[in-house]
Amino acid sequence: MKFYRIPSDVRILFFVLSFMITGMSFAQDSEIEERFGGKDKLRYKVSFNGIPSGYIQWNYLGQKKVNGKEAAILKVTSDAKILGFLDITSEEVVYLATESFLPLKVERDLSVFGKEETITEIYNQDEGYIKIVKVSDGQKNVNKIEQASPIHNVLALIYFFPEGIDLKDEEWKVFNLPTRKLRIKMVEERVLNTPRGKEDTYFLLGRGGKRFSLWLDKETLLPLRLEYVFLLGKVIIIYQGPQSQGS
Repeated sequence: MKFYRIPSDVRILFFVLSFMITGMSFAQDSEIEERFGGKDKLRYKVSFNGIPSGYIQWNYLGQKKVNGKEAAILKVTSDAKILGFLDITSEEVVYLATESFLPLKVERDLSVFGKEETITEIYNQDEGYIKIVKVSDGQKNVNKIEQASPIHNVLALIYFFPEGIDLKDEEWKVFNLPTRKLRIKMVEERVLNTPRGKEDTYFLLGRGGKRFSLWLDKETLLPLRLEYVFLLGKVIIIYQGPQSQGS
């Protein structure tokens, strides 16, 4: 078993495209369902330099036991194409411990430029490591990442932003991801224009390999907007609201 590092800016950008979707919270599982507003899914629009480029969609799938622990299950489906530089289609299932909302397991089917791979991440919070099973081109690799606990999955950090964390102006909060640390700080309160009208938000900055800006609903901490700038331009992800199947 060897140590495994997730390579390339393609993976980093895919993570950022997913930043708005799920996260650790000290709330109960019923509050996950409440985020969906009685609907079947939550949907976000992805654009690149003002051009519609895809979507990110989340579904709540209920609960089940994972390694003897009760887990809330969330599925994210992403389909984003940014010029010829980035073409990503993925489906991921995230299992979060209901008592802590730390990740227990992530199952990922990913296609980047037509190359298919399947990745399963198993989080051992007690011993401080993540076991990664990757299958690509018929080859199976089992690897391990060591990290100080608590270990956060980037998909499991932003959507349900930690309610137990006190947001203070200009104070950096540090979170352990499998291969790096993510820093987030609140800059100020802002009014944001959204598809539903003006909404009061917390405006945050993030640093973790790449920089991003994040707007959280002031009342629910639901991510409403994410902006990510890289060499070719700006990616913007905007919350479209809860939706029923078929809408």
